[in-house]
Amino acid sequence: MAPQKITRFLLQILIICLGFGCASSSTEMNYCPTVGLISDLDRVAVIEGADNKSKPDILFSSKIHRLGTKCKVSTEGITISIVFDLSSKLSRYDTPTDVDIKYLVATIDPNGLILAKEVYQTTVNFMDGVQTARNTQEVEVFMPSPGNIDLRKHKILIGFELTKSQLRYNRGLR
Repeated sequence: MAPQKITRFLLQILIICLGFGCASSSTEMNYCPTVGLISDLDRVAVIEGADNKSKPDILFSSKIHRLGTKCKVSTEGITISIVFDLSSKLSRYDTPTDVDIKYLVATIDPNGLILAKEVYQTTVNFMDGVQTARNTQEVEVFMPSPGNIDLRKHKILIGFELTKSQLRYNRGLR
């Protein structure tokens, strides 16, 4: 079973690499890192009764999708602009609710080492009687680079900050 998971993971990375390259000129594209989502961290669920053996009650969920990037090369380095949507759902929607969630943006070198990690917090607002919400997040990553250094083997990965129980729940969905 482990070889199947590895193959599936590598296939996901390949699809991300092919589908989410920098949306810039071909010269800039030659130097831009790959941007993608972290498997199992692309969604978050706030769970009631997560430690019980019974079926958990999902109070809130959100998923990252519609990832778009733009890359700009300058003499100081490379700026990667990242835009994505959060689609969120609330199970109880009889009163207005604000839900705070955190997501991370990590820069990874070709050897898999984390060079930088930034955590962002956003608030998802649900108005009275509304069960779903969508909001757009924009972040910018700057990678200093003297001259034209090829950063295509670097990665910028996005995902939610999860608790151990939330991560177990996400892994159980796959």
